[in-house]
Amino acid sequence: MTTNDNCARQRSLIESQVADFKNLSATATRTARQLAALKAEPHADPATIASVQETLSAEEEQLAEMAAAGKAAVEEFQGECVGQTLPPGAAEFLLADPPTPDRRNTDGPRSTPAP
Repeated sequence: MTTNDNCARQRSLIESQVADFKNLSATATRTARQLAALKAEPHADPATIASVQETLSAEEEQLAEMAAAGKAAVEEFQGECVGQTLPPGAAEFLLADPPTPDRRNTDGPRSTPAP
């Protein structure tokens, strides 16, 4: 496989990772808003709140894993495909500070930048 073929494959992988990350980030934002609305509701069912919190936690964990994989893919691309520009949105993987369990924002919209 030539370097250009390898770079094209890596570019395609990163583009897919960016799209997946953006989609899940939007989903997590909606989940965080749903959780905030439930918490603001005086008679919200505690089991429903717990369920939505669990969903948000799983989404944030998956986002953190996706961000780490995206960062590794971008760094590999930069090392092997010197001089080629990153796919749109890929640079965000290098800047993103993925949520961690002790830093999650469960009372409002997500603050992690989406690529």
